Amino acid sequence: MPSVVERVDRLEAVFASFMERTEEALADIRASTAEIRASTAEIRASNLRTDALLLEMQRQAEKDRQQADKDRQQADKDRQQADKDRQQAEKDRQRADLDRQQAEKDRKDFNKRLAELSDSMGTLIEDMVAPNARRIATEIFPADPVVRVTQRFRQVHPADRGQMLEIDLLAAGLKHLMVVEAKRRLDPEKIREFVEKVGTLPEFLPEYAGYKLIPVVASVTIDPSVVTFLNRQRVYGVAMGDETMQLVNLGQF
Repeated sequence: MPSVVERVDRLEAVFASFMERTEEALADIRASTAEIRASTAEIRASNLRTDALLLEMQRQAEKDRQQADKDRQQADKDRQQADKDRQQAEKDRQRADLDRQQAEKDRKDFNKRLAELSDSMGTLIEDMVAPNARRIATEIFPADPVVRVTQRFRQVHPADRGQMLEIDLLAAGLKHLMVVEAKRRLDPEKIREFVEKVGTLPEFLPEYAGYKLIPVVASVTIDPSVVTFLNRQRVYGVAMGDETMQLVNLGQF
C-alpha cells in the first residue's frame, strides 16, 4: 500500500500537470481574446469607414437632388420663357399678317381710286391702260411681237376729209392690231358702236388692211353680264384688277 509520501508526490505531479495544462489553456484563451479584440477593432474601424462613406454618399446625394431640383426649376423657367417667346412670336406674326393684309387692301383701294380718278378725269388710257398696253397685247397675241403703241390716235379719211376716226389706243404687231377704247359705262349699244368703228379702221389706215383687228374696251369695272355680251361680240374687256388693268375674258371666245 503506497505510503503517504508517495500519495503526496503523485498528487503534486497531478496538480503540476493540471497547472501546466491550465496555463496552456489560459495562453490560448489570451491569444484568442487578443485576436478577437484585433478583429473587433478592425470591424469597428471598417464600420466607421463605412459610416463615413455612407454619410458622404448621403451628402452628395442630397447635393445632387438639390442640384436636380434647381435644374428642373431652371428648365421650367426656360420652358415658360420659351412658351412666352413662342406666343409673342405668334402675336408678332399675326400682327405682321394683319399689317400685310391691310397694306394689300390699302394698295388695292389706292389703285382702284386712282383708276376711278383717271376715269373721271378722262385719263384712264394714259394713266392705267397705256402702261399695260404691250403686256395686254402680248397676252392676246403672244406669237406676234408688239412694234407700235399709239395713244389718242386721230386719222382723217383719205377719200373723205370730212370724216375723222378717233381711237384711244392702238397696239400693233406684225399681223395683229389691238384697238382700245375707254368707256366710263359699258352697255350693249356702246359696244356695238365700237365694233362698227373698228370695222371702218382699214378705210382710214390702209396699211393695216391685212391685219387681224382685235377690239378691246377698257373700264374701271365691267359687270359679268357685260362680259357675256363682250364674248358674244368677240370683244376683249380690260378692267382694274388687284394690281393693275387686267383682261377679264382672255380665252373665253
